[in-house]
Amino acid sequence: MKQYLGRVIRSAAALPLVLLAASVWAQPVPGGAPKGPDRIVLVHAGTLLAVPGREPQQRMTVVVRNDRVAAVAPGFLTEPPGGAGGAAVAVIDLTDRFVLPGLMDAHVHLENEPAFSRRRSERGDRYPPGPGQPGTKAEGAVNAIIYARRSLAAGFTTVRDLGSDDQAVFAVRNAINAGRMVGPRILLAGAPIAVTGGHGDSTPMSATGDDETRIADGTCDGPIECRKAVRYQHKLGADVIKVTATGGFASNTGLEPQLFTDEVEAIIDTAHLLGVKVAAHAYSPIAIKQAVRAGVDSIEHGFLLDDEGIALMKKSGTFLVPTLSASYPPPIFRIPDPPSVKLRNEYRAFERAYAAGVKIAFGTDAGTFTHGDNAKEFGYMVGFGMKPMDALRAATVMTAELFGITAEAGTLEPGKLADLVAVKGDPLADVTVLKSIDFVMKSGVVAKRDGAMLEPFSYPPPAAATAPR
Repeated sequence: MKQYLGRVIRSAAALPLVLLAASVWAQPVPGGAPKGPDRIVLVHAGTLLAVPGREPQQRMTVVVRNDRVAAVAPGFLTEPPGGAGGAAVAVIDLTDRFVLPGLMDAHVHLENEPAFSRRRSERGDRYPPGPGQPGTKAEGAVNAIIYARRSLAAGFTTVRDLGSDDQAVFAVRNAINAGRMVGPRILLAGAPIAVTGGHGDSTPMSATGDDETRIADGTCDGPIECRKAVRYQHKLGADVIKVTATGGFASNTGLEPQLFTDEVEAIIDTAHLLGVKVAAHAYSPIAIKQAVRAGVDSIEHGFLLDDEGIALMKKSGTFLVPTLSASYPPPIFRIPDPPSVKLRNEYRAFERAYAAGVKIAFGTDAGTFTHGDNAKEFGYMVGFGMKPMDALRAATVMTAELFGITAEAGTLEPGKLADLVAVKGDPLADVTVLKSIDFVMKSGVVAKRDGAMLEPFSYPPPAAATAPR
């Protein structure tokens, strides 16, 4: 009966998921529905990879109308198909560039750099605020603005933040959605759901009996509390729920499961009931299989993934977000030959999952290393055996599928948002060229041109600011 109810809950979640995606993408963004005449931009691409997974095309024009792709046509057009109709037309010359859809990162932490996770207190694991470490939520928001802009400069037009407080990244996401600044599209989890003393629990011992503080922190014990914790993050406006199903390196809490099966099921079923997807931080093969059986949408890291888990993930369509950059190794491990490298090289979970046909999305765990260096993940993926085209597809088409936004992003096709980047060189021949993004357009707005970022804020200064005093 319990399994049947779980299936009913997950089936019932399908409609809310569609409605959620519609609400997220209906948010106002820079370049969205203009009040004046249409804006048309003709992007001349020397080489265009409009749909990663298909062959690139030469000498193409991407026609952008306002915030969306209106057409993709051969040759370098001087006017849009059917004429401009009185709209202003601009031409962007990328005839010596390789153009592809905006990149996506499914696992970042915009509030920190480097991130030591949301550490437990009272166990000697706390670090004082320092470079990149927010001492207050306001400082966290400032960090998130800076790091989000670095991510956009690196060509990542959509990112998913999987662990922050209840204010900082929410404020930055909302400012970007409202058109107050130009930044990457942000989907965020807020506080990760964790058990008392687990990876992600940052409540002080003085708050052990304070239910309000614990729930706001995402800390819960037992299925009833865990349902409440999910609903709390959803009420705050979380786009996704993250659960820390095992311990973690950054909190020094080990690699083994930390939640009971009924807690995992409560978290996932509640999120799906609300139309929100779930990402599970999981190392242990037991915890991975537990989460997959409960219907989780993605496994983050998955370093100890075993053959049974791979088979379950493939059968269920569960995504692996391998975050190779977080294990090979990030700067947070200030020791030679850290354990993350040993485990990664011993289990080779990424290589085995890829060979078996498990769905793989692109995610880096940026924040455990410098934001803006996200593209180094491509080098690891290809270095460990992934074809360059599949790596590009993972960072566009597949991550868009994981996010549930394939109707809006992931490829450069008519009707989709005009998110595109350009590089000098061919990433299919040398994937490392993606470390030097030359041009970025997000929702039809140019954010980077000729290697230089443009003004981040889109609103005009108030008249009072320039009036004589």
